[in-house]
Amino acid sequence: MPQFAFQESNERIGAAEEHLRGTLHQRLETNMRILYVTIGFPYPLTSGYLRHYFYIRGLSERHKVTLLSWVGRNFQSEHAEALTPFTTQVLTFGDGVARRSKLREAWRVCRALVPGVGLDRGLEEMQVAVGRCLRQEPFDVVLFSGKRPPVIAGVRDVPLVVDMCDATSMGIRGRMRYCGPARLLPLCLEYLQMRRVERRLLRQASHLLFASCRDRDALLGRVNARTSIIPNGVDLDYWRRQSTERGRDTIVMTGAMDYAPNRDAALYLVEEVLPRVRRSVPGARLIIVGRDAPSKLIHAAQRAGACVTGFVEDVRPYLEQATVSAAPLRFGAGIQNKLLEAMAMGVPVVASPLAAEGLRTEDGEAPPIAVAGTPEEFADLIVQRLVEARRDPAPSIEVRRFVEQNFVWSSSTAKLERVMASLIGRSG
Repeated sequence: MPQFAFQESNERIGAAEEHLRGTLHQRLETNMRILYVTIGFPYPLTSGYLRHYFYIRGLSERHKVTLLSWVGRNFQSEHAEALTPFTTQVLTFGDGVARRSKLREAWRVCRALVPGVGLDRGLEEMQVAVGRCLRQEPFDVVLFSGKRPPVIAGVRDVPLVVDMCDATSMGIRGRMRYCGPARLLPLCLEYLQMRRVERRLLRQASHLLFASCRDRDALLGRVNARTSIIPNGVDLDYWRRQSTERGRDTIVMTGAMDYAPNRDAALYLVEEVLPRVRRSVPGARLIIVGRDAPSKLIHAAQRAGACVTGFVEDVRPYLEQATVSAAPLRFGAGIQNKLLEAMAMGVPVVASPLAAEGLRTEDGEAPPIAVAGTPEEFADLIVQRLVEARRDPAPSIEVRRFVEQNFVWSSSTAKLERVMASLIGRSG
């Protein structure tokens, strides 16, 4: 056979292989069957699980998603209904009624440290349901979020993507530096449990997701081929301001106050920062927006003449009147969504190094916000923003643009799709 015939034949084979690879990739991207397992229901959007709500909503446009979720005490049936349009099935587990007593929670932590001790009954039922789903339907991938690995211990022969999101143990370790003696032992036990859980998840996962490079590095210490950085996002249409000017001399901090890092930061802001700000701007006011504020914070705010709103239906009006957003978090992990929301509303931010580092992009770009490490630095930078706003009260275009370029749900969901499709391709 002439040489040109061999060349033409090889070209046809190469073209056919390329077409086959393209067809397979297209099928994987448009027809994935995803078993989505979460410890914590991804609704309402005021919860810490809005990451999964937006992933599920985005994935459902081209894929079939079955959701299995452990629900907490505030779960209501209408929460499941909110996910129904985006899922083929929603299964929930857990009593979802009473808050755990401190004694019962301490016992749960202790028994979790002992190898071989069983799960709570609801989690056992959830583990059985995961296995049953995988036997009954040929899922392409399991996507898990939570820090209860026995729930997915039986996942075999299907890619397992674990969304670590944040380095939870890092947050617990940071909290230990600021807690009182009575809390130190329970936090030590919690830290040991979390490290054990994180190590197990790191071993079991086919691929790991993190919300920031900081959290990945805290657990792995380096870039790893089995990891991807998929940041949280912002609904840019929702978080868009209506007014053309920021408020005057108004500091706003937002966040759920039953979250320990937020509680600590709010008290720090009230007791350490606000008095220093008022030495330069006597009329400065502080508004702390968030549910479940403890009595200690409420009383401290009353003494300082600050406002604690408690739960509000809509945070945006408070960000509309803000001159500056403050986030003096001293411990914690992950991305602070409340900062992204403030930035999307064009509000300048003064944040701690910990909070700012969570917003650093994968290519190393730092967020365009002011960073302060001491009460004096916080006060000085806040005063600067208050004074600048008197001359120019316009919203910050720079912080809004940073969010638009780096923290959009559609971009994060597209990256998640690519990760899962590549795993399915390798397993097939």
